[in-house]
Amino acid sequence: MNKTADSNRKIIEKALLKLMKKNAYERISITDICREAGVSRTTFYHHFSKADDVLLSAYESAHEKAFGSHSWTIDYFKSDQFITDMIRFFDVNSDLLTALRHWDLLARISYLPTEKSLFSASEEKDGILAAYPAYTMIYFWGNYFSICSMWLRNGKKETPEQMFKIIRHMNSL
Repeated sequence: MNKTADSNRKIIEKALLKLMKKNAYERISITDICREAGVSRTTFYHHFSKADDVLLSAYESAHEKAFGSHSWTIDYFKSDQFITDMIRFFDVNSDLLTALRHWDLLARISYLPTEKSLFSASEEKDGILAAYPAYTMIYFWGNYFSICSMWLRNGKKETPEQMFKIIRHMNSL
């Protein structure tokens, strides 16, 4: 993807997120997004087919930046690096995740980590983990995601470093 195309995608993503801060997602039109982004409908449709695609793209980009360089293995899920990456994901992407949560849209796009986790869990050498990838994924991904969601919902009163200590302490219990 060239720089102009990538820039246009990001501008459109930011415009939708800005609109979602004050409008119900279902009431935001493609025209509204284009107006806010300062792009034509042709430009929008060159990159996306609908608003859901914009949300998914924003989430995928954020997710890839936070977790993309790691192998999705149980060793990674059990590591301090995963805890740090999860906290950073929520810290850096607060606006996106808050908008998705506010409009009950997180479930629409949450399949991205699910697919990666399910595939990696099914590839594990441990027979139980491989036989039950959905439970494995929820066990390792869901707890941290829920804790970080609560942190975000409560206004991120704790620093990322405090969150890391809290999660590490809970893991030691």
